[in-house]
Amino acid sequence: MPLPGTSDPYALAPRVSDPSAREVVRAIVACLVFVVVTRGPVFRPLAYDFDETGYLQTIQEAQFPKQHTLFLASANVLGRWLGDPYGGFLMLDVITSGLAMAAVWWMMRGLVPPLTAATSALALGVGPVFWSYGAMAANYTAIPAVGSVLLGLAWRGRTDPRPWHPYVGALVLALGAGYRQDIGVFWLPVLGVILWQHRGFAAIQATLLFGIVNLMWLVPMLRDAGGWALYRAETGKFAHSAGYLNSVFNLGVIDATARYMLKAAMALGCTLGIGLLFVPRGLSRVWSRPGGRFLIGLMVLAAAPALAMHLLVHFGVPGYAFHYVPAILILMAVGLGPDPRAGRSADRETALRGLGIAFTLAATFLLYPTNYERTGFRGDFDLAFARLTRVGLATRPPLRDADTWRTSVSQRLPLNTVARPSEPRGLSILKFN
Repeated sequence: MPLPGTSDPYALAPRVSDPSAREVVRAIVACLVFVVVTRGPVFRPLAYDFDETGYLQTIQEAQFPKQHTLFLASANVLGRWLGDPYGGFLMLDVITSGLAMAAVWWMMRGLVPPLTAATSALALGVGPVFWSYGAMAANYTAIPAVGSVLLGLAWRGRTDPRPWHPYVGALVLALGAGYRQDIGVFWLPVLGVILWQHRGFAAIQATLLFGIVNLMWLVPMLRDAGGWALYRAETGKFAHSAGYLNSVFNLGVIDATARYMLKAAMALGCTLGIGLLFVPRGLSRVWSRPGGRFLIGLMVLAAAPALAMHLLVHFGVPGYAFHYVPAILILMAVGLGPDPRAGRSADRETALRGLGIAFTLAATFLLYPTNYERTGFRGDFDLAFARLTRVGLATRPPLRDADTWRTSVSQRLPLNTVARPSEPRGLSILKFN
């Protein structure tokens, strides 16, 4: 069915079928229920990963930690309320995952017909990497939540700017920056587009709101960190160990950039699977549609800062690829559709193809036969990525120093495990000596 004002059923018209406030609330509730139902049976029973155990230790030491401040502070509050520190992280990740799915749906409703928008959100919801991060102590699902809202606002603001757009954009990005600081840095250019669309007094007010909300989490964090000098010293050490030593400037192009390109590709493959095959066709269609080049420019602004950081400095875990997921979902949804000249029901046929992709992704997550003990490429792959499957979530990885992604010049560090029986559920501190 052609969209209003065009004979092309895949034209990128603004407000294709913009949802009402009631529809948005219903979508949020539906997404939260979906996440609870799907994540509940696969919740990780214990904190296995280094990040998870580190999070549990951090919330015991600071109320507003130096890194991921709002994520850790919120999980701490929920954990105290539940009486289970790790359970607080699980509840928070379920909430964030549900909001991310709803944000993707809302973004897509401004770009494609309703059924296609719904299946796009579903495909993300059952993507193995996204699914797993909603069932363990991880804060990466906030990335597509914030990014989708910002892209949706910027796209709608091109032809139909609403007075509330800059304020929502500023508030969402400020909260995202407190949740994960890289969100605030990488997605700032998209907020800049939104503010430019509303340039004037509204943009000034939104900028002030952005600064005030950031100060509301930044000031308590600096106080807990012991002041600016100590915070700067600690983050400098972290930037050197996690950044410079892993970067192209220390390891070179082959051991850093080439390796990170492969990791990013595998992370996206483990998130959206065969849906990536439709991205090139979606890019071609978007480029030739009215408003398409503006949309592509937005997606470049959204992805370029993260891509530069990940390829030149460090691509750590699969969740980093979520910075690219909102843009890829747009291209995938547009590329899924049949040839517009065929005259068929574009939304229904595209939705059926999207359901096929979602079914394949869900089967991958649920049925992949993870085997941590197998040596060679298969074992390395499992250790790095297949831990983010149903079996991988429930299986404690072997206590050995992983060779995954290491090359001839990668530093090898012995891994020691120190368990503290008196600490909360799942808390064991992994230390590199």
